[in-house]
Amino acid sequence: MAGIRVNGLLALGWVAPVVLALMWGLQFVARASPGSAPPTPPSPLAAFDGDPPIADADAWLARRAPLLRQAFLSRIYGELPWTSEQRTDYRTIDNGSLHGAARLELVTLHVGLEQSPLHVALFTPHGEQQSSLVIVSDFCGLDIDIDPRLPRPLWRAPRCRSGVGRAITQLSHGDAILRPSLQAMIDRGYAVAVFYAGELAPDDPVLFRQTLHQHSANLHEIGAIGAWASLYLAVFDALRQDPRVAPSQIALWGHSRYGKAALLAAALDTRVGAVIANQSGTFGATLSSGTRGETPAQISRRFPHWFPMALQNGAAADGFDQHLLLALLAPRPVLLGNAGLDRWSDPAASFAAARAASDAYALFGSEGLVQDTMRTPNLTADIAFYVRPGGHGVRTSDWGRALDFLDIHFPKQGARARAPARGA
Repeated sequence: MAGIRVNGLLALGWVAPVVLALMWGLQFVARASPGSAPPTPPSPLAAFDGDPPIADADAWLARRAPLLRQAFLSRIYGELPWTSEQRTDYRTIDNGSLHGAARLELVTLHVGLEQSPLHVALFTPHGEQQSSLVIVSDFCGLDIDIDPRLPRPLWRAPRCRSGVGRAITQLSHGDAILRPSLQAMIDRGYAVAVFYAGELAPDDPVLFRQTLHQHSANLHEIGAIGAWASLYLAVFDALRQDPRVAPSQIALWGHSRYGKAALLAAALDTRVGAVIANQSGTFGATLSSGTRGETPAQISRRFPHWFPMALQNGAAADGFDQHLLLALLAPRPVLLGNAGLDRWSDPAASFAAARAASDAYALFGSEGLVQDTMRTPNLTADIAFYVRPGGHGVRTSDWGRALDFLDIHFPKQGARARAPARGA
């Protein structure tokens, strides 16, 4: 009898964690279900901050867009620490990189007189006169994620400092979280530029403030997301002058925190051709006021260096929310990637923001988001949205979806880029 009792207790010990895991997963599925979408926020065309309602594209470009850009900088992201004034140096690393399909160059950007340089790994496909370009932010450093011949940064995130940490990161966040699908992009005819934002703006609350303090008198007005956005734009400004790059077909790609930065960079510079923001979450593509994921207060406590020290807690008041950031992208293509188990990024609140931003796209003759649900992606639309299985991270399938999207919206590139990819 005692043995039966012990076996029964052991069985319950196994059942309880399984039940808890199922309940934990079901809450994520519920959060990502179409019926869980929050109410649609006010239209970006409605009166805002003393500016009357917008009726046409001219009024949007002349009045509303400049007003919104300044509002996002002053209320949330702060000043951009680096300007486009820079010197750019090129050095060839490998003429036969990626199975002989690409040339790998080290591009060094000097973004300020006293600032340490930013290094960029630039892959250009052989046999192309001009290529569309994808600018990608890296998580651990170019030397370990891209090629060991590239410079080693002074700072790495703790999870990147050992093989075990990197393996755990890939296991928990996807096979493509550390290294983008370079081969697939090259095989489709895209040039790729990869930079490591932590080289100049460490994702660490103490080191970020110390580093920025050396180069800016307005330390309290600068946050890491704005700093990373300025690095996206520095790379964009430099490489759009490269004769091998089609300047109107440059896309910014970012995941999570760098998805926030990519969206901000494109919102501030209308020359950016397209944006792919993967699970950008709060202060990215997700409504701050309607999210059931990570709240503005939680994210500010966990990552205080991401925002200026004077960040206003009521940034989402009076209808000011992230749908207005997406509206600033109009009429350019934007792809919002999501995952069904990604609780903190709250796909439903991101979908609501995309739907509301479509009013701005309509001003330019575009429908914006045309999907009925989050799970029926339409990559031909100027705002495309998808939800894949799994959790927060980057998978090879995310890159496949992103390249399919760019093939459609960068038509010259798509017409010549149909060779099957050889893998990541």
